[in-house]
Amino acid sequence: MFQSYDDGEEVQQMNWRRKPPSSFQLKLTSLIDMFTIILVFLLKNFSTEGEIIAMAEDLMLPESTSKDKPTAASIIAINHNWIILDGEQVLPTSDVMGVPPGQVITILADALVTRRTIAEGLGQVAEEMDFSGRINIQADKNIPYLIVKKVIETCGSNGYNEIMLAVSETE
Repeated sequence: MFQSYDDGEEVQQMNWRRKPPSSFQLKLTSLIDMFTIILVFLLKNFSTEGEIIAMAEDLMLPESTSKDKPTAASIIAINHNWIILDGEQVLPTSDVMGVPPGQVITILADALVTRRTIAEGLGQVAEEMDFSGRINIQADKNIPYLIVKKVIETCGSNGYNEIMLAVSETE
């Protein structure tokens, strides 16, 4: 706006109500680029299969080039100290060596029968939870084969006939 004074000069009136310029401006393009990169990274690293088998501690599994993925089932872990069924210590590994050939490991057999009875009871309530006879065995690669064989024989004699051995995948 202009204002005239007596002497005829026009002077620009100062506008004191003007907003001060903002020192911070949001760069929307940069934010969109950043979120796109994060989204692509997360989608690329996301696994829809998930971790089906939890690895037991202190185990070095044998290596294999098999590409078959394990299915969810009860887990028997055999390490140097214990035989573990679904996270519970069943018996010391050294006790298995004393089991005569052709006989089952009775303490492990009792634990497997208990698990089977529970699964069969759930199967009567819901068909999709029926007993399947699947079991995963994780054995350290330095465990003697005789111990693993006795655990497999015990599983088979108690209705766990679909036995899967866990291995580490090599390229």
